[in-house]
Amino acid sequence: MESTIRTERTFGVTAELKPVQRRNLHNLENSEIYPDLLDVLEMVCIEKETMLINTDPADEAAVLANHRMAKAAWQIFTHMQEKIHIESQTFLASVAKPTPVPALTPDEMRIENLLDPTKPLPEEDYLGI
Repeated sequence: MESTIRTERTFGVTAELKPVQRRNLHNLENSEIYPDLLDVLEMVCIEKETMLINTDPADEAAVLANHRMAKAAWQIFTHMQEKIHIESQTFLASVAKPTPVPALTPDEMRIENLLDPTKPLPEEDYLGI
């Protein structure tokens, strides 16, 4: 598969990802490649900041434009990380079945309450006698 640089919107890209796309993002986020990708994207943000730092302070319009670009780069960088994490968690929630946890017996509830008094005691099984 040959990589291409996207410079325009792609037909068919929507706000809702397909399950296979979520799986791929989950795999990416948990791979050894992900920190390298983040490093490269952070480099891009730093390059934009460097452009700002090297802008002639007398050129107020250029300073403002470069500040906006640097700020936008960091916002996109952090938003992208958040989006990947959310889509990864959505994938996990769609495939992970909750483990059934059996209810505690009254004796187990008493033990839990002894260890942690904020936990409830079992309901007494007498009829008000």
